[in-house]
Amino acid sequence: MSKDIKTLRQYAKLRKLPSLIKLGTLTEKLRLQLYVLSEDTEVSNERALENRKGIYGVDHDHTSPLGKTYNQKHLNERWSVGIDCLNKFENKFDWRFAELNPGGFIPMHLDDPYSYRFIAVLYGGHIFRCLDEQYTETKMMHGDVYFVNPAFRHSVENIDNEDKRIALLGKMEINEHNTELLRARA
Repeated sequence: MSKDIKTLRQYAKLRKLPSLIKLGTLTEKLRLQLYVLSEDTEVSNERALENRKGIYGVDHDHTSPLGKTYNQKHLNERWSVGIDCLNKFENKFDWRFAELNPGGFIPMHLDDPYSYRFIAVLYGGHIFRCLDEQYTETKMMHGDVYFVNPAFRHSVENIDNEDKRIALLGKMEINEHNTELLRARA
């Protein structure tokens, strides 16, 4: 089976889940601790560029408009943190902070369909736009934690014209346990 057909089938499989599920809210103490850690973590955009393979619809390098307004800061692969609403999920990985400059915009794209995605907003807020069964907009503010389905086209816009939006992003393995947890919250 060709890689493209396999990928299309995986997208179709993931579309059985909603485009977005609110998983919970960070405690203020944890949100502030993570925010401080993000400030002390170095930009790792080269690693982010390597990970963009399999992302459809976004050119992202240091010369692109996105590359000038969006930075990622990867954490150690073994790093993990106790976020209550994520604790029951298994095999979380690729933890990174994502900074979106004031007024910054990540255009519509699909993510790699071979892992689930989550986002915890640490500072600021953004509008998450999604093309699912219809066009939806969700305002995500600091403290919010969401599952983001990689199989739906989506974009992100920083709604603040003065401050960065800082979020903790991560992935988790697609397995029956994690899928059941998401179905229960849908």
